[in-house]
Amino acid sequence: MFARRAVARFSPEPLDQGTLEAILGEVRAGAQMDGQSAEVELATVDQVRIGPSSIRDKAPHYLLAHTPQTGAGFANAGYLLQLADLSIQAQGFGSHWLGMANPRQPRPDFTVMLAFGATAEPPRRSEDEFKRLPLDRIAAPANAAEQAVARAVRVAPSGMNTQPWRIEFARALIRLIQAPRGAARLLTTKKYDKISLGIAARHASIALTHAGRQVTGVTATTSNGAFALELV
Repeated sequence: MFARRAVARFSPEPLDQGTLEAILGEVRAGAQMDGQSAEVELATVDQVRIGPSSIRDKAPHYLLAHTPQTGAGFANAGYLLQLADLSIQAQGFGSHWLGMANPRQPRPDFTVMLAFGATAEPPRRSEDEFKRLPLDRIAAPANAAEQAVARAVRVAPSGMNTQPWRIEFARALIRLIQAPRGAARLLTTKKYDKISLGIAARHASIALTHAGRQVTGVTATTSNGAFALELV
């Protein structure tokens, strides 16, 4: 989580079939949010339209998430594909979230895609390289365990880097609440903020697991009228 970066340059050479099958198998077997079921498929560069993005050299591979077109469905797409994002980068490859891309064969349940492939771009060397809000803008952790979760969420990628969340800690419960920020909220609130919260929930879940706490479920809910995800 603290070394990954959004890669802008990819090698056009495809990864070997065994590696692709392993990545697809891992994400399909990954834990999803409570009551949600996303379908993930693998596509080539000829099967997608990239749209506006910061990618300068197109990636050879894309993971596409298809979900119900609901807040919980969008969040689940982020939660599931972020597992692939972290796994891909841990193997030394690069990845990049694409919010404006679409499959060339349209599907009404398409939600978002993740580009990936070989890259020469180095990982981040430290947390200081992330352009993120100060920790106290998103959370008020009271102990070391809560601090670890907040740090993990802070470096999670988000649509247009809006970081549309705040964290509440309670006994046996962590709540990620949608908190739209800046002018970008006019474009991101309905769909992309939910995807971003799902991504952040994956980071929180991993941080909790690393601290020895079992995460039994992630549920979409509301908190004082705002969309939220609860980890228990």
